[in-house]
Amino acid sequence: MASLASGDSSQIGAPEVGSLRTSLEKPEDGGRWYFSRKEIEENSPSRCDGVDLKKETYLRKSYCTFLQDLGMRLKV
Repeated sequence: MASLASGDSSQIGAPEVGSLRTSLEKPEDGGRWYFSRKEIEENSPSRCDGVDLKKETYLRKSYCTFLQDLGMRLKV
């Protein structure tokens, strides 16, 4: 937090993962705000942790179903 107080903004944003490069630069400054589907699927944090795409998709769907059910039960 001391770096933020001193005006250093280099620590703001998500850390680099694999070959995905995070950038706060604007596209006209040479940065990219998007990644191709292939880049995301091959270099996501899940891939780096050994979770394959099929299992990640299953887990994401089951979590969404759980949250939807929870919301309905809580009437929110």
